[in-house]
Amino acid sequence: MELEAKNWPPLLWWAMFGLKDLAEARIADTEDAGTEEHAELLSQWGEATYPYPVVDQRTALSRLHARRQGLISRLGAQFSPLYDEFVALIAARFGPYVLLRTEALADGGEGDIRLLFEDTLADLERLDTGHATAAGGPVDSLISDFQRWQHTDPVWLLSGVGDGWPSIALREHLAATAVGRSSSRSDERSTAVAWIRGVLVVVCSIGAYWLTGSVWPIVVAFGVVLAGLVVGFARRQG
Repeated sequence: MELEAKNWPPLLWWAMFGLKDLAEARIADTEDAGTEEHAELLSQWGEATYPYPVVDQRTALSRLHARRQGLISRLGAQFSPLYDEFVALIAARFGPYVLLRTEALADGGEGDIRLLFEDTLADLERLDTGHATAAGGPVDSLISDFQRWQHTDPVWLLSGVGDGWPSIALREHLAATAVGRSSSRSDERSTAVAWIRGVLVVVCSIGAYWLTGSVWPIVVAFGVVLAGLVVGFARRQG
């Protein structure tokens, strides 16, 4: 079983690993030994390595359970089904080891990628001791990116996708949740607009009375706005 993501490892994959799970592989060994491609890489990169995390399935699941609350509280409760189904997927289809392939991120052995990996894993390990992740740290950055782009595809961003993942039921659940949030935001905007209209009516009415000294402009203004609000409400209900 494999899941595929783009640009950077997704947050739920990071959540399975710790600092001690980082290993090193030679860049040249991304191709099979004895092939022309391997020889070319060996000539180009020599003994340069890149980091990758690998851990036994049992530890991966233990970390996912331990870090769940700390991550869901930041991501939003609506994504807890995604998190829980991902945990079930790891339990059912990954093992005895879980490995994150990172050769596409190899930086020629300069070490910058390893430092980024170490910072991210150290930040996540704070959750294991009951602390929050560092403000403005690597995990904060991953969560901020997700929150900015979650409307595109939360599964792709949080876990990656693969054969049989996500399930149809999970897709439907997330789609329904997204529709519900959109409807709620629409209702909030409608309420805000109504309040703004009301405030404008009061201000304009006071101004009309101050200029004319008559109550009739106030009565007319309230009547017009009330009619408009009734029509708008009727359209939303229809």
